[in-house]
Amino acid sequence: MCRLFALHADRPVTARFWLLDAPYSLAHQSQFNADGTGIGWFDDEGAPHVQKRPVAAHSSSRYARIASDLRSRAMIAHVRNSSGTANDLVNTHPFLMDGIIVAHNGVLRVTDELRGRVRELGAGHLVEGATDSEWLAALIAGETSAAGGDLHAGLISAISWVLERVPVYSLNLVVARDEHLYALRLPETNELWVRDRPAGGRNDDALHQASDTLRATSADLRDVRSVVIASEPMDDSDQWRLLDDGELLHVSPSGEVSSQTPFPQPAHRLGIEDLGLSEAASQAHAAEAKERAERRAKVAGPGTRRAA
Repeated sequence: MCRLFALHADRPVTARFWLLDAPYSLAHQSQFNADGTGIGWFDDEGAPHVQKRPVAAHSSSRYARIASDLRSRAMIAHVRNSSGTANDLVNTHPFLMDGIIVAHNGVLRVTDELRGRVRELGAGHLVEGATDSEWLAALIAGETSAAGGDLHAGLISAISWVLERVPVYSLNLVVARDEHLYALRLPETNELWVRDRPAGGRNDDALHQASDTLRATSADLRDVRSVVIASEPMDDSDQWRLLDDGELLHVSPSGEVSSQTPFPQPAHRLGIEDLGLSEAASQAHAAEAKERAERRAKVAGPGTRRAA
């Protein structure tokens, strides 16, 4: 299935450790998610940017260069496992719409009613590809505009609208604008994890991680407080916490972390048996699932519960 990553830090940093070097980096995860790679970030002036290509991260020298050189206080990355739509640029995440960067992991049905709502909000022109994720991103952009530019209100409206009217398998999201970062896990179908890492102190050793096959370190992140969100724990630290079903996590520009559970369960919930072959394959890779289960067992414990 697609994999999500987001980072928020107290000052501009590189995410090379998580994107390339960590034992379970995004590049490592792209071995199972090879249909596209993208990174979105905000520059020193607060302007949003996205670089993406329909290629696998682990085989892309451009991805390695951006992951090594890019410095930002807030960024989102995504590696894609297509659920049936074409493997091309317009279908590659993240999506940048009206200054909002969005990446999604899951499946929802793009119904005529959803298309109509996006067009009613004046956001239909933002959709260039064929993915459910891009229609969801356009709905978020449209609802945010309708809320006077309030991203929090736009997210609540967009997700609530979808949950009431659209068949949903998973709506896991990372969304950012103006260095506000949001993460949503809903429902519990797919995992989404957070790690709130204070600068210095006993957490220094967390950036000297090792697996059976790899050792990695990061001096850049050692002295910086950072919040990392990922579809799976990216190292073996016990500081990862699994987001609750329906949890919407927010990291403010100043780094304050808060959570709420404002949404009902989907009114039209899809199971894996309701998906098409390509959709189901994108959501259930046996080898990947086995590896995730083994890592989850390693990090399970008190540290995985609510700590943000």
